[in-house]
Amino acid sequence: MSSHDRPTVRARKRLIFLGALALLATTGLAARLWQLTVVDGVELRQEAEQRLDRTVWLSTVRGDIVDRLGRVIAKDIPAWDVALDYSVMDGSWVRDRAKRTARKLYGRSMWSRLSREARDSTVELCLLREEEARNELLEQVAFHCKISRAQIDEQMETIRAQVQKRAEGIWSKQREALAAKLGHDPGDSFHAEPIREQKTSHVVARDVSDESASAMRKVADEFPDSIEVIDASRRVRPWESADVRLSRKTLPKPLQNAGDTNIHVRGVFDHVLGTIREETWAEDLARRPFVRSDGTIDPGGYRPGPDLVGGRGLEAAYEDWLRGKRGQLQLRLDSGESERVERVDGKKLKLTIDIELQARVQAILNPEFGLTRVQEWHHGGEGGLPLGTPLASAAVIVEVESGDVLALGSWPTLADAQGMSPSDVFRLQPGVNRATEGVYPPGSIVKPLVYVCAVGAGKFPLAGAVECKGHYFSEYTDRARCWIYRPQYGMTNHTEQTGGSLSVEDAISRSCNIFFYTVAHKYGLRSLVDCYRSLGVGMTLGTGLQGPLPASQRLPGGESIGMIPNEEQLLNIESRHDLFTPIIMGIGQGPIAWTPLQAANAFATLARGGEIRDARIISDVAALPPDRRTGTLDMPAEACRRALEGLRQSVQEKHGTGHHIKYGDGTQEPIISIPGITVRGKTGTAQAPPLPLDDNGDGKSDRSLKGIDHAWFVGLAGEKGEKPKYAIAVLVDRGGSGGKAAGPIAKQIVQALLDEGYLQETVNLKNPDKSSDSDTFSPSSDPQPPEPEASEG
Repeated sequence: MSSHDRPTVRARKRLIFLGALALLATTGLAARLWQLTVVDGVELRQEAEQRLDRTVWLSTVRGDIVDRLGRVIAKDIPAWDVALDYSVMDGSWVRDRAKRTARKLYGRSMWSRLSREARDSTVELCLLREEEARNELLEQVAFHCKISRAQIDEQMETIRAQVQKRAEGIWSKQREALAAKLGHDPGDSFHAEPIREQKTSHVVARDVSDESASAMRKVADEFPDSIEVIDASRRVRPWESADVRLSRKTLPKPLQNAGDTNIHVRGVFDHVLGTIREETWAEDLARRPFVRSDGTIDPGGYRPGPDLVGGRGLEAAYEDWLRGKRGQLQLRLDSGESERVERVDGKKLKLTIDIELQARVQAILNPEFGLTRVQEWHHGGEGGLPLGTPLASAAVIVEVESGDVLALGSWPTLADAQGMSPSDVFRLQPGVNRATEGVYPPGSIVKPLVYVCAVGAGKFPLAGAVECKGHYFSEYTDRARCWIYRPQYGMTNHTEQTGGSLSVEDAISRSCNIFFYTVAHKYGLRSLVDCYRSLGVGMTLGTGLQGPLPASQRLPGGESIGMIPNEEQLLNIESRHDLFTPIIMGIGQGPIAWTPLQAANAFATLARGGEIRDARIISDVAALPPDRRTGTLDMPAEACRRALEGLRQSVQEKHGTGHHIKYGDGTQEPIISIPGITVRGKTGTAQAPPLPLDDNGDGKSDRSLKGIDHAWFVGLAGEKGEKPKYAIAVLVDRGGSGGKAAGPIAKQIVQALLDEGYLQETVNLKNPDKSSDSDTFSPSSDPQPPEPEASEG
């Protein structure tokens, strides 16, 4: 080969090599293209399409809670919150944007060839620009949200401090856990990861207007990943507080005057209505997650972060009923098309409560009105609470025919606790709804119920009469006594007072213990316990206070079951041959206790002749528990009639324990005397355990007071000549005498039923000033009454 051909050969070889290289490259590109289009094509296409689709979840609206007349008690109102990403608050937003801006200035390839020093200096130059952008962002937030920049800065500083404190606590625990695992301090090998609060946004402006929210969305477009406009509905309660005007003309004489008084009621119905949380908890996420374990979506589920969730009371018990389902907006970014699935609002929850009547009952129970402060005529005992001391109390109104609860009052309320001293909070326990959760010995109010049940069981004769000797056991004169067989009443008895044996009407109206010790003895311990159980003691009533679930699945709280002996306790009583406990249970003492709600419910059952129609607070039957009781108790009609007559005499005849108050100067006045209205009632003075007191406010008992009884009045109210319409239960915690402390409150509640139109007052046309079914004696001096001042034991 000649020398001239050698370059040609080398060129040819080079061309062949380059051609092969090009072919290889082309083959690789073709293979990659085949991979992208054929093998991964479907997946990549779906991913690309997903990026063109945007899903926006539309918040739902929690269902309204309304009273029996449709008046709103709780509802959602639209509201907007503005939140800043945490990176805006801690400065990392500025640094991250400066880095992105610097890279963009040079381009990716040029940036990678710069030295570290050159990159850092470029970022430093961009920091000034991005700091100005942050400042502009915050100024716009302040302007559109109508708050000062100083307020925003202060709020951001508070949030930073709180988040940092939480982060340091979490990191410390994580370091300790890693050290325990390694057996030594991890040193620099431990890397603190940002906690959730450092990766989310935080609210800096609440309840901004629609106009402000719209403006802030535009700012969010201008400054991506910095601002979030949150659809943050608020739960409002139009009846959270109320001003109630009450007349003082019908109060007991020492509290009377010609004018009215205005009572500001705080926390109307708050015990029952409950509370709302504005943040989801772990238990919410576990119970009903937004994204289920199989990846499907529950539009009504919970996501971490802000949300309205029932915390306690009806708001919690009916969480699933009130909670709706989110709507969905599917946006196609390339075409601008959208698909919308409308939200499903939560269901309305209608109650049996009359919210105006409820507010009035709470005003009556407020110590400012005077009836629930210690008064001289309460007969609270020597060494009791000082005069004027506020007393905790409760009242319940149940419509006899339907079982509807019209009012459930308890003082103090949750809202009242905010203004109380620590000592008063300790004594009064404002967190307890005494109407449904407070458990008290019933005392004498059970006497008519025990009689009727015993007659129905064939254990006591319908017309049975009993001689009262003052004490039940002939060999013991200091126990199982009648309340008047005491030194302050001259050690007398009811047989001496009446001149013979007592009928059941006499026994109920005079509250003779001996009569009902006799009934209980004949009835028998286990039968008596069954009687109490049939009246709803030892169980919840399925009122709806604990939600729509059956008893085995109900949430705790809201409604107490009371107290009744179980099998082990019954065997213990029987094995000890205890004669005392079985008979005192006949007068509502011993191992028996119930709530004011259970008391009102039992009297409503008596008024219906034994028909079980347990009290309810939810109007919609579909929202009530499925296991509510039905049936009829064995309460003979004539026994019921006689019991009701005894209750009438108790209030309307002068010898009745619920008839009048006697003052220290010897004057008297009737407790309940309303023309045209018949009130049949029973007083009860129930023994109470020692009352612990916290004198120094440290949350611990320093001493206790003994001998202060609970005061009860439970009765039935209706128009003259008609069946009873409403069952009323009143409890004054450590109030002393039932008739004197609880009776005047019951009178005001009957007056409230009149004023609100639930009862119609009728007048004797021949003498408009006198009703034929009410004792109307005027306050008078009676220094030598024919019998002891009526007060029950």
